[in-house]
Amino acid sequence: MPLALPAATEAKMLERERFELRSLEPASGGVTRVFRALAHFPRRDVDLQIKWKLLPSGGDGWNNVARKEVAAFAIQRWFLDAEDWIVPPTAIRCVPEEEHRELFAASPIVEDTRCVLGMAAAWLRDVENPEVILDEERFAAERSYAYHRADMNLLAYLLDHRDGRTANFLVPKSDDGRIFLIDNGISFGGLVWNYFRPNWNVIRVPALRRDAVDRLRRVTAGDVDALLVLVQLEADAQGVLQPAPRQAAWDDADGARLRPGQAQFGLTAKEAAGVAARIQQLLGRIDSGEIELF
Repeated sequence: MPLALPAATEAKMLERERFELRSLEPASGGVTRVFRALAHFPRRDVDLQIKWKLLPSGGDGWNNVARKEVAAFAIQRWFLDAEDWIVPPTAIRCVPEEEHRELFAASPIVEDTRCVLGMAAAWLRDVENPEVILDEERFAAERSYAYHRADMNLLAYLLDHRDGRTANFLVPKSDDGRIFLIDNGISFGGLVWNYFRPNWNVIRVPALRRDAVDRLRRVTAGDVDALLVLVQLEADAQGVLQPAPRQAAWDDADGARLRPGQAQFGLTAKEAAGVAARIQQLLGRIDSGEIELF
């Protein structure tokens, strides 16, 4: 099993529960400060391996956009159950500065706080990069393989995912047909993308799953608007940003919004509108018979 605990449980832990970083080891690959970390959850007395990526000054970087990673995790929930999630549970959290300094020196990026912001994502076990992302013969022959490749392509299309390197995909070593999408920073438009690889912001699979499409039809304007605010954090008495009730978007032209003692992350209005437009374009192509379902 790629996750140590049920996916929904890990999501709840990363999004809401207090944890302590017990170790940090630099993760291979990538161009940003990414670590394999051990997170201890005191309330459960449970240790969990996570991916920990430090947020850059201002909250966004050219290829370090944690809010887009959280948006990718959120969007898949529109049409996938937890056992079929393609993006591992992902959240933005803040670790006390002193605790973080003991493992790796980093500074707060939010004024009037004493914590280090990072993206926390569930660590996948017993996985590897695929040799090929889509084997069309196998798609035609194996329902499980077709099921998961179709869902991955549907999600990548909705995200406008434009970094098709095989390093951004993981598959279980058991080769059960599943595939995970682990780097979604180059998504939702923008000036930078990977020009040199076949990207998955277009439908490449021979057909999509009917049930996934039917669930996508039920996505509302309110669901899309909710993408504007995916993370709300407020400083506690110790200056550590903690999950808080979501407010209206402070500035929907900017997705990383930082105020003294506060932080808010989500898609911009333009990025969210792009998601809505892609849904409608896709449904139109399906209804016209251009894209087949199974």
